[in-house]
Amino acid sequence: FYWQELNQRGDLTFEEIDTLSATMPPFKELWLSGGEPMMRERLDEIIGMFYHRNGVRTVNLPTNGLFEKRVMRLLHVIEHEMPELTVNLNVALDGFRDTHDRIRGVPGNFDKAIAMLEALTPLRDRNPRVRLHVNSVITAHNIEELEALGWWLLDHADLDGQYFQIIRGDPKEPELQGVSRDRLAAFYGAVKPIHERYGRRLGERHGGALKGRIKEFLYTQTLYFYYTVQEENYERSTRWPMPCRAGQTILVIDYNGEVRACELRGKVSNLRDVGCDFSRLYPSPAMQRETAQIVEDQCWCTHICFIHDSARSSHRVKLLDVPLAPKIVDHAPASV
Repeated sequence: FYWQELNQRGDLTFEEIDTLSATMPPFKELWLSGGEPMMRERLDEIIGMFYHRNGVRTVNLPTNGLFEKRVMRLLHVIEHEMPELTVNLNVALDGFRDTHDRIRGVPGNFDKAIAMLEALTPLRDRNPRVRLHVNSVITAHNIEELEALGWWLLDHADLDGQYFQIIRGDPKEPELQGVSRDRLAAFYGAVKPIHERYGRRLGERHGGALKGRIKEFLYTQTLYFYYTVQEENYERSTRWPMPCRAGQTILVIDYNGEVRACELRGKVSNLRDVGCDFSRLYPSPAMQRETAQIVEDQCWCTHICFIHDSARSSHRVKLLDVPLAPKIVDHAPASV
């Protein structure tokens, strides 16, 4: 949903990001987005400043799988210079070879992404703080093969998980959104056994026994909860079981310094107007008005980042809604 912004000038400079970090309070999670983050010069230094200065201990890093050497180097730097940092590396795969390469517009992308996952597996096995995931965007062009892709990856890649996210926002090709709610619900049911397999892997990596079983249970139940919220908000806004925390515990900073409460809402301010001094921008009356407007607008959506953060901020959801989330309907695995 960022296609209008691609190939535009005006990225925050390294010095501006340094000022941003120096004026921000402590926080635990940094979620990077793109385009392709691995194209950013001095990415290791940027992550390092937030790790050492702001106390970030988890970074979510998406990648298209075309920059194996850069990813490898980054993870080596993190292993030796940021030993307490957990890295969730999310490799984009939106179908099998022909479909994925067509969607991405890069011949050979699928094979390079698979090769990169294979190359990174020994590093992940050595450093349990590195987690290898695949993220697949559900669209009308690929939904019929994503389940099969999930089963294939279970057999051909040693992943920590695969996540399926329904396309959101205003895509360049509106027909990509032509997935009905019933079809989406059936898909979520079909991939349930895939998530259960990854849940068992998670439990085994935590030693099995009671701790492992708890990890497995919470992993799968959390995904069931997220899928239920997304399905209920797919065709129209439906109140979440928890308040949306956009602009309060989660915030978006665009490539050019624009600040939003949520990626799907308009800009509230721009860091460059205050010399990238975060303390002069937040909290601000403008952001307070925006968070109040989110409540007034009844702004509920399918955006997983904000569902995740809002759910994690709710004691009721963690103690009640997630453990009691309905188990979505089982379907037989698709043939490969």
